[in-house]
Amino acid sequence: MLNFFYHFFISNRMPLSSYASRQYSLVMIFATLGAATFGFFFFYNLLVLHYYTIALIDTICFATSVGSILFLKKTHNIDLSRVFVTAYFFVFFVVFTYINKNESFGLIWNIFFCMIAINLNGHKKGLFYTFVLYGYIFLMAHEGIGVWQNGLWDKVAFFRYAFSMVLLTFVVYVMELALYRSYTKLQKLAEEDELTQTYNRHKLREILQAEIERAGRHDTLLCVVLFDVDNFKSINDTHGHNTGDAMLQLLAKIVKNSIRVNDTFGRWGGEEFLLVLPHMSIEQAQKACEKVRLLIAQSVFENVSALTCSFGLCAYEKGMSLDALVNRCDKAMYQAKLLGKNCVNVFAQS
Repeated sequence: MLNFFYHFFISNRMPLSSYASRQYSLVMIFATLGAATFGFFFFYNLLVLHYYTIALIDTICFATSVGSILFLKKTHNIDLSRVFVTAYFFVFFVVFTYINKNESFGLIWNIFFCMIAINLNGHKKGLFYTFVLYGYIFLMAHEGIGVWQNGLWDKVAFFRYAFSMVLLTFVVYVMELALYRSYTKLQKLAEEDELTQTYNRHKLREILQAEIERAGRHDTLLCVVLFDVDNFKSINDTHGHNTGDAMLQLLAKIVKNSIRVNDTFGRWGGEEFLLVLPHMSIEQAQKACEKVRLLIAQSVFENVSALTCSFGLCAYEKGMSLDALVNRCDKAMYQAKLLGKNCVNVFAQS
């Protein structure tokens, strides 16, 4: 049973520690709770209370809840799914409040919307959606002063209600903001190399695997480059590790500023770096590597007369695994070292 709930509410396409994974689970949870709640109240309002209009609203919301669940499971489109869920809860609360304006429970249910909207859509959009709803609710509640609940709904009751709703929203907003910042920080630590402020090996493998699958599925071009700093050990030994670290940081900035927006760059380990070049032929990739190589060789590095790199380039072939592709790049880079360093070498099948 627990295994079923785990696979139902948690996405297997996203890292568990990511904010997106949390959003996916929340959409599934709120949509499921919505389906269960609306399903229950449909029968209760229809058979017990005979509130046929509300029962009809419950039916529409139940169907939308189930549709949102099925859509999200099939497409993993979180953005559209949470808009669906937020929208039907929005409509439900507005209509429910209007129909039940003379009953005290008609207003109480609105406390849940800020939790749904802010948790699903994040602190910014969620707060916007919440105050749009409050605009409708507060307007109705203000016009109902002296009329609702047989005249018992007065200005004091209105301001108490409005203040409590805003206060609750503020608490939910602050909690969601804190969670968002925590997830962002954790994700950055999990994906970024601290020294060079580029992707780390784990994230590079994740991106490269996705690019390999995309290239294999759509039969598109993909090239991968592995390069490292020539004679880096002697630089560390001669000038110290602080100088070596500063050089890697500057090198990373040079490369990041010289590649396309859709290219991926990161630190593979030590003084080795990886470039993922989608939709690029081997000839185009070789020119791009030459451009990067020249920029590095012509740059001025403190305490070092010149810094050069050796590049190993390989084109993806359909059916090739990630490890096989990187291994070919590594062999090409090793060959570049043998050819005298400071050059770009394309993998050649022996």
